Amino acid sequence: MQGEESGGASPGGPPAEGVRRGLAAPGAWAVLAVAAAVHLLDSSDRWLLPAVARPLCEELNLGDAQGGWLATLLLLSYAAWSPVAGYLADRIHRPRLLAVGIAVWGLAAVGTGLARSYDELQVARALVGAGGATAGVVSLTLIMDLFPAGRRGPALAAYYLGMPAGAAIGMGPGAALAGATAWQMAFLLVGAPGLALALAALLLPEPTRGRAEGIDEARLRRHEAAGPSREDYEDLMVNSSYTYSVFGLAFAMFAIGGLVYWLPAFLRAVHGLPDARVAGVIGLIVPAAAAAGIAAGGWAASREVPRPRLLFLVPGLAVLASLPLLALTALGRGERAVLVGAAGTVGLLFTTIVPCFAILASVVMPNMRGVAAAVAVAAAHLLGDIWSPGLMAWVAGEFGEPDAMATAFGRVLAAAGAVPVEAGPDAGPLNYAAALLAAAPAIAIAGVVLLSGARHLPRERALMLATLRAVPRRLHPLKPPTQK
Repeated sequence: MQGEESGGASPGGPPAEGVRRGLAAPGAWAVLAVAAAVHLLDSSDRWLLPAVARPLCEELNLGDAQGGWLATLLLLSYAAWSPVAGYLADRIHRPRLLAVGIAVWGLAAVGTGLARSYDELQVARALVGAGGATAGVVSLTLIMDLFPAGRRGPALAAYYLGMPAGAAIGMGPGAALAGATAWQMAFLLVGAPGLALALAALLLPEPTRGRAEGIDEARLRRHEAAGPSREDYEDLMVNSSYTYSVFGLAFAMFAIGGLVYWLPAFLRAVHGLPDARVAGVIGLIVPAAAAAGIAAGGWAASREVPRPRLLFLVPGLAVLASLPLLALTALGRGERAVLVGAAGTVGLLFTTIVPCFAILASVVMPNMRGVAAAVAVAAAHLLGDIWSPGLMAWVAGEFGEPDAMATAFGRVLAAAGAVPVEAGPDAGPLNYAAALLAAAPAIAIAGVVLLSGARHLPRERALMLATLRAVPRRLHPLKPPTQK
């Protein structure tokens, strides 16, 4: 018992040789492959909905507001269910939970294609969000437990690259398939592979929570059996590295969500690009820029072992560097300048995602990473991309009015080139450039928050490892350590 009290070797033996050498655990690549495939399909489904909104709304006799609500409903369901999924991921067999999440997502995506009424569509999209949230949160915790620091960042980057790849598929081949056949067929083909992936998930390994941290297995199992206490959750909320990364990510996602939503309308109304050109540009530039940003974030996360502060510094500086590119996007005179600015802004903002989740893995105890990841995901949506398009719409309408443009701030916008343009006979004048510039405060806040968190990370990383090496403060009397 003396060895256990001091945090030394226990009857479970030392960590595996692969962990000491910084290698991925057995089965890690299979988990990553399934998780990335699910993320790819989920992103394809999410971007397919706006791509086929017009024929869908025409066939079911829906208004624009009803079509937009379907996309918002998915995000709300995703954010609302994430904490539940995180709580379960910290307590039950994760491959089985992953399989359930994938199956629910796949069946709901297929159900979207089979829906014959607006009510059925709403139920299907809500279930797509719940299933996707379950699969996403469980996937993140498994990747964190299977890939040690240094390799975790590239693994998370590979997982998150499914987001832009799926967006490109949904807006490109998915939309083309829907145009050639019917919008229902596209959802059927996206959702059907999920059922096969659900079966594959049942074959994945369940690692001990914290396996990649290099701590002996017996000690990890004691922490796993003890589970997090109420005090642990309270400590999480005052963990500076965690909270700074969550708020930095949320403000960055606010900017990303608003920019991606408003950029197509801006290109059409302000620069006169035809619909086909806008669709091609958005379908190419936005996913490519996002992929570049995710890859850059993965590189920064791969350097966390010798330089942990880079997890904050790289995305913080990248986010602040996107501010002049945002101005170029909103105020640029030519198409090329605007597209360069848009690509640079989106790419730099996407550098935040991988480092923020690598920070989470570095400072949060493994037996509560499910809840921690779920809260981060929910905050990114609830504080970020769910409501940023609406706020930017208000800015566009407010500064489309002569009275607002006559104010001191309006005159500054006009001098910079952010002036109202006619949005159509029913909409009146809108200031699209001002709407894009509304993302600037959120970007500045994200950059400052991320840079401010860098000083806390080494200390809180060391504290997490010390706690993991120590004997748990409590052990559930009815739940002995699990035997693998």
